[in-house]
Amino acid sequence: MISQFKLKLNYKILIGLAFSGFVLLCSGIYIGTKVFPEIVINKIWEVKVLKENTEQWDIFMKVPFPFTFKVYIFDIQNPDAILQGGKPVVKEAGPYVYKVYKWKSEVEWQSNDISYYRYMRFEFDKEASGKYAEEDMVTILNTPYNTMLLTVEATQSNMLSMLESVTPGVFSENDGLFIKVKVKDYLFDGLKLCVNGGKEGGFAVGMACKQIAAKVNETNNMRMVDNTVLFSNLYYKNVSHQGRFTINSGKDNREETGVLKQFNGKTYISTWLGEKSTCNKIRGVTTVFPAQVKKSMVFESFAEDICRAMSLRFEKEKKVKGILGYRFVAANDSFSVANEDNSCYCVNKSRTLEGEFGCLKDGLGDLTTCTGAPVLVSFPHLLHADPEYISSVVGLQPNASKHETFLTLEPISGFPLELAQRVQFNMFIRPFEAISSLENVTKALIPLLWVEESTVLGDKYVDKLKNELFKNLMILDVIKWGFIGIGVALVMSAFFLFIYVKSP
Repeated sequence: MISQFKLKLNYKILIGLAFSGFVLLCSGIYIGTKVFPEIVINKIWEVKVLKENTEQWDIFMKVPFPFTFKVYIFDIQNPDAILQGGKPVVKEAGPYVYKVYKWKSEVEWQSNDISYYRYMRFEFDKEASGKYAEEDMVTILNTPYNTMLLTVEATQSNMLSMLESVTPGVFSENDGLFIKVKVKDYLFDGLKLCVNGGKEGGFAVGMACKQIAAKVNETNNMRMVDNTVLFSNLYYKNVSHQGRFTINSGKDNREETGVLKQFNGKTYISTWLGEKSTCNKIRGVTTVFPAQVKKSMVFESFAEDICRAMSLRFEKEKKVKGILGYRFVAANDSFSVANEDNSCYCVNKSRTLEGEFGCLKDGLGDLTTCTGAPVLVSFPHLLHADPEYISSVVGLQPNASKHETFLTLEPISGFPLELAQRVQFNMFIRPFEAISSLENVTKALIPLLWVEESTVLGDKYVDKLKNELFKNLMILDVIKWGFIGIGVALVMSAFFLFIYVKSP
C-alpha cells in the first residue's frame, strides 16, 4: 500500500507543487514589497495633491479645527533696581491662551501654482488660560520707548540729550523704560503714543510724532487710529494677512505639492545680506508634507514674522495617541553665527550688548531689517543661546522639551500628528549717559514675550488615519503573508514528500 502511494507521488507532481509554492512565495514578496506599497503611496498622493472640490482642498481653504496659540509675557520684577544698575529679574506670566482659526482668501490659480492670502482670527480661551486673564497687569520693557532710544543712538546719537524732554509728550501715560500695562492692551488693543498727533506737547513732540507716524506702515506693531499711534504685538495678525503666498499645487509634480515658491510675488526677499543669498531665498513647505517620510529628510518652513526659513531635522521616533511618528526639531544652531549658512543674517544694524555694531553671539537673530525695530529673535528662554545673554537676566530656565520647535509626522502618509512653533522676542537695554534718568541702566538682554502655536491631531483624524490607512495596510499585509505562507508551505511540503519518496 505504501509503495503504491509513493509511486503516485511522481516527480512531476512534486516539481509542480514546489514550483507553485515558489511562485506564490515570490508573488507574496513582490506584491508585498513593491505592488501594494506603490498602490498605497499613490492613493495617499492622490489625496495630497491640491485640487478643487476635494476634501484636501476644503482643509486647505479653511482649517477645520483651531490651533492653540499661547503667549508668555516676561513680567519684570525689579524695574527701579534695573534703572540703578541692578540685574533684571523676570517672572514668566502665562500662558494666555487663544484659539486661532485659519483660512485662505483671494485664491488664484496660475497654471500649476496657487496664490493666496492667509488669514487668522484670535479668540481668547478663558478656560484654557486658567488663572490668567487679559485684564492682568504686567510690568514690561517699553518696546516703542526703547526702540526710539536705540534708533536715535544708532542714527543720530547727538540727539539723545533732547529725548528726555520729548518722551513725556510722545508717550504720555506710557512714558519710561518700564511700564505697567494690561495684557490685552500690550497684545491687541494697543498702547497709546502721540495722542492727537502730539500737538499738545509742543513743536519738538509734534516733529517726533510725525516721524513715528511716517513709520507706522513700515512696522507690523503700530497702527494709526484717530490721529493716535497704537502699539501692540499681535493686532496686526488678527483677521489680517502678512503677505501673498504662492505654492505649488502638485498637479504636474506631486513631490512639489505645497512647496512655497514666492512670497509677495518674489522668489527672494531683500531683508538680509546678498541679493540672492540663502537667507533671502523663499523656500519651505507650507500645508502639505510628503508621503514616505525618511529620517534623513530636512524640512524647511518660512516664517514671515521673522522673515526667514527655519530648518527641522529628525530627532527621534515618538508615539502620538498610539500612532508612531517621526519627530523633527528646529536645529540647535538656527540662530548661531558658527553656522556658515547664517552668515548672511548678520546685518550689523543693532548694537551688541557691549554697545558696538557687529554680529550677535549664538542664540540671537537681529530683526531690525525685518520688523523695522531693533528686536531680537531667539528660542524661548534663550534656549541654545550664549551663556552671556542668559546670565544677564535672572528668571530664565531654558528647557528643550518646553521650548524647542518641533513637528511629528506619521512616516507612511506624512500626516502631521503634532507640531509646535515657538519663538521669543527680546531687546537689549543699556545706559545712556546723555539721559540722566537712564545713565545707570544695566546692560542686559531683556526678554519681552514668547509665543507657541501648536496643534495635536484630533481624535476624528486619528480614527480616520487608523481606519483608512492602517486597517487597509493590515489587510494588505495579511494578503502578502498569506501568499508567502502558502508558498512556503507548498515548497516545504514538496521537499518533505520528496524525502519521503526517496526513503526505502
